[in-house]
Amino acid sequence: MKNINETKYNYMLEQNKDYMDLTALSFGDRKITYEEMHDRIEKYVRLLYSKGVRQGDVIGICAYNTPESVYLLYALDIIGAIVVGYSPFDNKEKTKLDIEMTKPKMVISVDMCYSNFKDWEKALNFSTILYSPVDSLDDMKIKVGYKLLQLKNGNFKLSKNSNLKSLLKKNYSDVDYVKAPFEQDGLRDILFTGGSTGVHKGVELSDNGLNSVVEGMNSIFSAEPGMIHLGNIPFGHMAYGRSILHYALCNNMEYALTLKAMPSDLYDEIVRTHANAAVGGPPHWVSLIEQQGDKFVPSSRLKPGSLSELHYATSGGEAKKESTENAINEALKYCGSDAKLGDGLGATETWASMMINNGKIHHSGTVGEPISTLEVKLVDPDTGKEVKDGEKGLLYVSGPSVMIGYHNNPEETEKVISYDENGKRWINIGDFLMKTPDGEFKYVGRQKRNFVSGCDNIYPEELENLLLTIPEIREVVVTPISDEMVQYIPRYHISLYDTDIDYKDLEERINALVMSKLNENWLPGSIAYYDKPLERMQNSKVNISYYKELDQKALENNEIDNTSAKQLRLRKI
Repeated sequence: MKNINETKYNYMLEQNKDYMDLTALSFGDRKITYEEMHDRIEKYVRLLYSKGVRQGDVIGICAYNTPESVYLLYALDIIGAIVVGYSPFDNKEKTKLDIEMTKPKMVISVDMCYSNFKDWEKALNFSTILYSPVDSLDDMKIKVGYKLLQLKNGNFKLSKNSNLKSLLKKNYSDVDYVKAPFEQDGLRDILFTGGSTGVHKGVELSDNGLNSVVEGMNSIFSAEPGMIHLGNIPFGHMAYGRSILHYALCNNMEYALTLKAMPSDLYDEIVRTHANAAVGGPPHWVSLIEQQGDKFVPSSRLKPGSLSELHYATSGGEAKKESTENAINEALKYCGSDAKLGDGLGATETWASMMINNGKIHHSGTVGEPISTLEVKLVDPDTGKEVKDGEKGLLYVSGPSVMIGYHNNPEETEKVISYDENGKRWINIGDFLMKTPDGEFKYVGRQKRNFVSGCDNIYPEELENLLLTIPEIREVVVTPISDEMVQYIPRYHISLYDTDIDYKDLEERINALVMSKLNENWLPGSIAYYDKPLERMQNSKVNISYYKELDQKALENNEIDNTSAKQLRLRKI
């Protein structure tokens, strides 16, 4: 095992020393070697140091996946700044809240996001450096068109001292700087979370934590120098994207940067970049298939042999229907890929990856095994004792990648961090899992999503996975509706492939399936149908809060009768 107790940059540099002539980054038609990348990072360090950035300074980054963003992140790591990842997809109010929470000294941002925070620059007392996400592209037509658009939208600053491209024209060779020393579990990054629980929080993370994730991923994937990894997952503000970037560069792979991160772009970008490995949410991989009659087949736009260089395909976010996963694997095979779609489980609080199913050595339907640098245990939430294999338990993990805490939020930190009798530090991830006889883990559901109906604890994800076995159902999310007698009753939000169906027959089959596998407390109090895919968040997960808000509006408008009498009638089979 390599020494993870280094800064992120030093850990990466140690792995790169013998591979400086290989391509580190590609962007459009441009190829950037490891030697060039490290030279650029060095210049960025001197530039930032000349601008007054020092160890411990809080520096905000609002980035897209471009070479400049990579240089900035590692340059700030060398200096020892605390990097805060702001999402380029947020609106003004959300951006303002994050800036107010973290109080940066400086914000370095792609210029197209400047309008999100320029009104707060003086009031919140931070300086700004802007850069274009297309600066490293060779296509002059794209550059000119983009610049005109940003001028029209007011996303610019007149001062050249606030423009990264202008600043880079200067010579900084005489600027001396101080490299920050490695600090065990020292604060280096703040990324935001809260999508699953609804509580928005900043997560404090360390250098050695991310290094340990790379080491752990190496125990599951066989990365070789020179392999190409698609760089589509945003890494400026997402722990998952940052971990994939660091993993690829520390394994001397080519990280094929792209600004095209939508599900519909995945196939074309894998083909264009000749990627050997790619990751995405369920919608990304579902884009490879289409419905033909009552079954799924490879999308008509796929070409035989077009993905022959793709060896690893990994999904994340949530469960997929078995039939959907099988169809995706058939699509990969049709395109000449030997990849089998894998899965995983991660959290911002652990620098993303905790468990990985690489698709080839693990069983379908599981989240695989824990990465080697993490300890895991499944605990009964009532007794605090570990459960037996095959029983549902609440996931606790321990290891270097566990967060330092929630930023300026000790109350929320204390809710999830605990110490065992030996003083070992554990975090409650809030997910229920089950360990299989093969030593792999199956995902059951979120603790925060569970609710009581009658005498049962309802696990929405378990119910959703069951409902996904019904062919007509594309997606489903289960939400709780309050009830005066049984506490809560389930409401099913179902996305259908085709709405021209016999709904009575469908609901009879739904009820029969639920009663055969679970019991009447899991039956729906009401069902809402949709003819489109369910609403999703930026991380590709279904936006459960959105459907809870729909429930509340429906209750207020008396569109849902949530009386126990109606519930009991609906539960009659």
